[in-house]
Amino acid sequence: MVTDIFKRAAGALTAAVLMTSSFTGGYLRRTEAFAAAEYTTWSQLDPRWSSVSMGNYNIGNSGCLITSLSIMAMHSGSIDSAALKNLAITDISQFDPGVLANAYTRYNGFNQWGGIASWGTISQIIPSITFVRDDHFKSADAAGIASEIISMQAQGLHVIINVNGHHWVYIEGVVDGDIYMFDPACDERIVTNHYALAGKNEYWVLKGKNPPPPVEFSGLSVGKPFEKKEYFCSGGEFTDVYSSEEASERIFRFGAGTVVTVCAIKDDMAAVSDGSGGISGWIRLDRLTEAGDAPELDRGDLNGDSVVDEYDLALLNDYLTASETLPDWASPLRKCEEAAGDLNGDGVTDKGDIAAYLAVICG
Repeated sequence: MVTDIFKRAAGALTAAVLMTSSFTGGYLRRTEAFAAAEYTTWSQLDPRWSSVSMGNYNIGNSGCLITSLSIMAMHSGSIDSAALKNLAITDISQFDPGVLANAYTRYNGFNQWGGIASWGTISQIIPSITFVRDDHFKSADAAGIASEIISMQAQGLHVIINVNGHHWVYIEGVVDGDIYMFDPACDERIVTNHYALAGKNEYWVLKGKNPPPPVEFSGLSVGKPFEKKEYFCSGGEFTDVYSSEEASERIFRFGAGTVVTVCAIKDDMAAVSDGSGGISGWIRLDRLTEAGDAPELDRGDLNGDSVVDEYDLALLNDYLTASETLPDWASPLRKCEEAAGDLNGDGVTDKGDIAAYLAVICG
């Protein structure tokens, strides 16, 4: 049997892209967990505000923190008449992450990379919110982090944490050791079901008009988020990756057969996952082909023909060569194929596996 990777190496990818979810119908319009608190389902990818500028970026690709701050503002009941005036709106029903981002822009609150330039800007815009500190958890495991969060919330403080180095989520609370969150990128409620907390994560602490309310379970009905899937770049010799869904600025160009993971769809564009809850770029849907279910591969058998031979070694060499120039969220191999390439079993597919292949092939 010849696998998809062997076929794409031969340039024989002809399958049509089959989309069963739309960007607004599947990923963004999540089932509302709380009918009276729609803000808990706010996503940075929501088309109502995803294109709102933040420096040289926008909420869609860099707005997890501004979305988390928006959720915190609502969850703490901090949008009062002074805030409405600073936000340039007349009613709390008009407030959303786009409104807050526009206010930050007016207050010169973003740097050129879309990051928040000053911790105190939130207090200028929403006076009932006070920035307390930016710090790192002392603990390096989820149980210790949960304990620290409980301590901070007991003091009436709201916590926003960095879960993977560049993605921020608002923490709702801790129940039976589980840390509950409102995530601007997905529907998952429990942090450790989606992210690893093992590196003394950074966090923001803020004080709002009201302390964090208890974790709410009544009426909970979280919908299934958009299912991330692997796709082949199949738009001819090259497939372009853009910085936004407007496809105006090309940031990468991939060869045919390159594998990416799509985390959301908007109209005729696909958002490409960076592997950590964020978006690395956008690709036209007609330049992608869904890879389908991952095959079960034996160790060393990259092309799925039940033999470990020179053809598998050639694919490994292609992978290692491409890895020198491709970003870490794109690959010539699918994840299952990359895992199969770890022939020496040391947990990583790298040059160390070449010797193991040679031993098998020449032995």
